Amino acid sequence: MRKLKQWLAYSSFVAGFLAIILTPSLTLATDADYLPPKTTFGVPDVQGVWNYQTRTSLERPDAYAGELEIDEATMLEKMVSTPDFLAFLEATGAEAPGPENVGGYNGFWITPGDALASMNGRFRTSIIIDPADGKIPWSEEGRAVRDSQRYSLPMDRAESDGPEGRTLADRCLMSFASTAPFLSSLYNNNMQIVQSPTHVMILAEMVHNIRVVRVGDEFRDLPFEQWMGDSIGYYEGDSLIVETRDFHEWQVGKERLTSENMKLIERFTRVADDKIHYEFTVEDSDIYTQSWAGELPMYTADGLYEYACHEGNYAMPAILAGERRGEADAKAAAKR
Repeated sequence: MRKLKQWLAYSSFVAGFLAIILTPSLTLATDADYLPPKTTFGVPDVQGVWNYQTRTSLERPDAYAGELEIDEATMLEKMVSTPDFLAFLEATGAEAPGPENVGGYNGFWITPGDALASMNGRFRTSIIIDPADGKIPWSEEGRAVRDSQRYSLPMDRAESDGPEGRTLADRCLMSFASTAPFLSSLYNNNMQIVQSPTHVMILAEMVHNIRVVRVGDEFRDLPFEQWMGDSIGYYEGDSLIVETRDFHEWQVGKERLTSENMKLIERFTRVADDKIHYEFTVEDSDIYTQSWAGELPMYTADGLYEYACHEGNYAMPAILAGERRGEADAKAAAKR
């Protein structure tokens, strides 16, 4: 149990987060003889459905003593097994005792993966590779911003005044997990890439978040902000590179805990027929002392499932109804 709590204290399966800086020192685990395919219009072909589930957390747990890469024996010794992890989630969520518990997903629905991310024949202890300590390089001001964002609510509404006060995930508008950049969550860790000569479509299975990337274009000065920001792309060698900025302020403040000036840089490189090397960078001098970077592998997947969030979102009316009942009870008590 001590090891489990230690792991959970530092692991992040619900991301809500950010991106990684691309550095020349990164090495791709590519077969020297592998020739990445090209599309019919002559650019690197990274199309397909890809799975990115991994037990590797965004930041490096202290249990790994600063080591970025470990062998299988060390992983099995120090990583909480997936069955034990699921049992802990069920015991503290879906099956937790007490009248205040409203339940949650049991282990049947949770697919976080069974191992740490494998890169270059070794297992990674964090997605972050720069800084070398595997930690997000918060500035002092950035930590203050992050703390204040946790309690900011859209439209100045109290959390349960109406649906507008709930998180974007509660409202089925955006994923509770990070899909820009892609970080492994509890489930639905699949995405799809479709390319055309002028655009790239990136679709996340989680809440079907979608980004339409304009190839060879410039950022636009729009009179509005898009949930997933404004994305442009280009090709460099065998890689598709996507740059995104101008995220919606609600998406930034409430869901992702970063600033409005965040810039995300992603690199998708096919290193085998069934594998993509994914790298990302976050640049945001408002809240970090430096840019920071990470990487993980993506593997071919069978397909995407429909994420019918709105159709089954019974929690929203139940949450609001409970709040209205609480208000009515308080008024009735005041009249006595």
